[in-house]
Amino acid sequence: MSGTEDLFTPVHKGIRAMIYDLSARLQTNDFTDRDSTQALAQDLEIDFAIARSAGCFLCAFAAHAHDEERVVFPRSAEAANALVTELIRDHQGLTRRELEIGQHARALGSISSPGERTAAGIRLNQLANELFAAYLVHMNREETELVPVMREHFTDAEQAQMRGAIIAGFQPDRLFALLGWMLPALNVSELTELLASVKGAAPPPFMKAISDIGAAHVDAERWAVVKQRVGI
Repeated sequence: MSGTEDLFTPVHKGIRAMIYDLSARLQTNDFTDRDSTQALAQDLEIDFAIARSAGCFLCAFAAHAHDEERVVFPRSAEAANALVTELIRDHQGLTRRELEIGQHARALGSISSPGERTAAGIRLNQLANELFAAYLVHMNREETELVPVMREHFTDAEQAQMRGAIIAGFQPDRLFALLGWMLPALNVSELTELLASVKGAAPPPFMKAISDIGAAHVDAERWAVVKQRVGI
């Protein structure tokens, strides 16, 4: 049994794009400016129930870990129990970091002194950098260690079924927010493969929604190549 699917790298590229964007915003934010600081804090929410946007960054990180543990890890543990156990332990550590960042971000709103808010912002940036470093290492490990195991033990059809189970658990706004990061983070070949698979399996309205996201977020030259290859 040997598959070619990769359930991790495409979505990880989207998450990396989120991390790079958020890191740049954190290190350039003027924490004396209460409005810009509040906008940044909202994107550092950890709870979908109170977040103002389905694209809140820490929500997306936490939800991605949950999707892996709900769908992928139980099956993968049959072939690589020790590795999956370590990856779940990583998730627990990442969650603790995310919760701490969320608490610091929410606390910024109650700090009236610009100087104190700046000091709190510096600490928030430090905590976020520690999270991002750990998250990047974790994702890289899933790609370099778990993907080969899954290709060895699961057919492409079985992995496609897992992907379908993950997508079925998404609310549409959350899915489209993630695609807004993921599609522009993929190269032409990855985009072509993704769109071709969607075109063959998804209803036309869903295909149109994804095509609209691609047109809005992927650079025009790259998107034109993908459209020509896929025939959309």
